[in-house]
Amino acid sequence: MTRVLNIILAIALALTGASIAHAQGITAQAASTQGFVNEPLRVSVNVMNLESFDGPHFTEVPGLEIKRLPGEQTSTSFSNINGRATQQRTVSLSFEVLATTVGTYTIPPFTVDANGMRYSTKAIAINITASDAAILMFARVTGTPATLYIGQQGALNLELFVKRFSDATLGITLDEQSIWSLVSMDGSSWGVFGPTLQKMMSENRRPRGELRTVDGAEYLVFTVAKSFDPIATGTPVVGDIRLRMEYPTRLQRGSDFVFQNRLSLAGSRTLSVTPKSIDASILPLPEGGRPAQWNGAVGDFEILVVAKPNEVAVGDPITITMRLTDNSSTAALEGLQAPVLANQPAFADGFRVPSESASGTVEGRSKIFTQSLRALSETVREIPSVELSFFNPAKGAYETVRSAPIPLRVKPSAVVRINTDDAALATAASSKPTFTKVEGGLLANASVEECATRVTVTPMLMLVTAVLPVAIAFAPAVVGRLRRNRDPRAHGHKKALAHFEILLVEGASAESIESTLIAFIARRFGDARTGLARKDVLELLASAKVEATLVEQTDQLLRQCERARYLGGAIDAEAARALARKLDAATARVEFVASEVEP
Repeated sequence: MTRVLNIILAIALALTGASIAHAQGITAQAASTQGFVNEPLRVSVNVMNLESFDGPHFTEVPGLEIKRLPGEQTSTSFSNINGRATQQRTVSLSFEVLATTVGTYTIPPFTVDANGMRYSTKAIAINITASDAAILMFARVTGTPATLYIGQQGALNLELFVKRFSDATLGITLDEQSIWSLVSMDGSSWGVFGPTLQKMMSENRRPRGELRTVDGAEYLVFTVAKSFDPIATGTPVVGDIRLRMEYPTRLQRGSDFVFQNRLSLAGSRTLSVTPKSIDASILPLPEGGRPAQWNGAVGDFEILVVAKPNEVAVGDPITITMRLTDNSSTAALEGLQAPVLANQPAFADGFRVPSESASGTVEGRSKIFTQSLRALSETVREIPSVELSFFNPAKGAYETVRSAPIPLRVKPSAVVRINTDDAALATAASSKPTFTKVEGGLLANASVEECATRVTVTPMLMLVTAVLPVAIAFAPAVVGRLRRNRDPRAHGHKKALAHFEILLVEGASAESIESTLIAFIARRFGDARTGLARKDVLELLASAKVEATLVEQTDQLLRQCERARYLGGAIDAEAARALARKLDAATARVEFVASEVEP
């Protein structure tokens, strides 16, 4: 009962302002007077019963680094002794003291100024000995592989080694999850590994501790790895890395009924380490022995080339697909470029090839390029070997691999081409007017009066007059049938979609869908050329001013067919059918002009 009354009295005094405050002042207390080199020692500074103050201030001490930690805590307490109520207000601040060398040091007094008065703490003597932190925790950075060349793709690994802790009194050894929870995320600097670790944490992941034995002691090793594409030689720059943790020195169980089996730290040491080594080096690519056609490839490659079709006419497009596969697993495939065929002498005389490099698609450890070329003469018998030069890091030398030649049958072109000047002369000659001199006949022998008055109606004239309107009405149909008979393509272009759907069966192969779709587009435009490729049918659609999005869909589907044809995979026949119907509707107003067929 007396205790309750004292509490009520203290509250009443606080509310009425009748309480008496304790003495004003400042105190400092170190967590320990024994410390280790490069291990921060915590110092708590308490300012009592000062509403506002300036500080704390302290003087610098050689060999000691004193740093105020962010944040402060304010607390108020009441007490009642023998009917006398008192109130105390305390502001608590934290400092860290770090000694860089072994020795005995004195932490200087902390001072504050308030109400024209100066208040100071007492100095604190500490003894600093050599740290065994390097035994308890250390870090290093390694490269995978340890030596990289510019142009290779590898990884940098930040490895944190923490010695396993066992409490002999409780007989408990902390697991890797508990050890990782003691690493300070905010108090550590992670350098270039920071974004990788942040991404892991955002995905609710963390580095896993791997048990390793170092010099007979067991360590838990936590690894943070990031991809690395070196652009400069020498030792990689990893940024500011300083890792901190509260390393346990003693454990305890909960003292209350609910959490009596819960473990917590009864004592710890604040460890701070930086990587003791960076075991990675970047080497430049050698100049000696570099082939002229080398275009930056670094790795261990093999090349496979296929061509389609293998039988063409002069000038018809031939699609070649080049598959470059890296066997080293360190090649940077995203930046890998295709061999430039225009720079290879074997292609200079017999083929017309693009001068620019083809774009490619990365699939696994391969990159696939598709390019079109055209034979210039029927004397061409094969597609030559394609050469790929690269630097092999495993051998430290440049190498060149070649694909196998591909047999090719080239026929003379059925299209007669004339140059521009001859065409202009021919057009000019055909458009020159021709005049005919008329002698005799009706205009020469009949007078104007006779022509105006003489009228003769015969049965033949009457028949012609009756039949002529009917003939004019049926003339378009007759002419159309004649044209279809003269050029069979005109008969088929209207039925191109029906023919396409007949040929397209469920489960058709990618090659079958590709050829059927190309044939449909060619038939729709009455193009009787053989060996049409994706580029040719896209040009037909563009010339008919088909909507750009539909042309793009056609291009994508044909590209998918090409990839599936060489790499395996299935193409949705229903998607091809839906596309063909869209193309049929989009080209419904395209007028077909039948070509003249020679007798």
